Amino acid sequence: MKYAIRIALLIIIAVLSYLTFDTVYSDIKYEEEVAIKEAAVIKKLELLRDGQIAYKDEKGKFASTFPELLDFMENGQMRVLIQSGDKDDSTTVFKTSEMMVSIKDSLFSDVDIPQLKYVPFHDTLQFKMAASEIKKNAVTVPVFEIIDPKPFSKERQKKKEPLKVGSIFEVNYNGNWDK
Repeated sequence: MKYAIRIALLIIIAVLSYLTFDTVYSDIKYEEEVAIKEAAVIKKLELLRDGQIAYKDEKGKFASTFPELLDFMENGQMRVLIQSGDKDDSTTVFKTSEMMVSIKDSLFSDVDIPQLKYVPFHDTLQFKMAASEIKKNAVTVPVFEIIDPKPFSKERQKKKEPLKVGSIFEVNYNGNWDK
C-alpha cells in the first residue's frame, strides 16, 4: 500500500511538472511565432509603403488599388537627375540631365511583386488598402493606409490594433509597429 501511494504521487508529480512546463513553453513558442509572422507582415508593409511613395513621387497621388500600385511597381519608371560637374566651380561645366529608370530594377529587383498584396501565412487574404486626400493647414495632402485585416497576435486582435502603415486621417507614412 505504501509503495502504491508513492508511485501514484510520483505519477501525479510527473504529470503536474509536465503541465507546468507545457504552459510556460507554449507561451514562449507563441511569442516566437508572433514575432516571425509579424516580421513577415512588416516586411511586406514596408515594401508596399516604398511602392506607394515612389508612385506618389511620379503621379502626385497615392494608388488606391493593388492592381494600380503593383502594375506601377512592376512596369513603372521614375525620373532620376544626373548632375555632372560642380556648379560652384567656374572652371567646369555644370550639367544636369534627366534619365528614366525602371522602378522594379532600381527598388524591387528581388521582390515577387504580384505576391505583395497577400498577407504572409494566408493563401488568399489580401491587405486592405485605401488612398485619399486630406486638408492640412489649408493644403491638400495625399494620404494612404495599408492594413493587415487579420492580425495573428491575440493582443492586437483584442485591442483591434492590426499592423498598418500610413493613415487616411493624418499625414503619416510610418507603420504602427515603430511605437
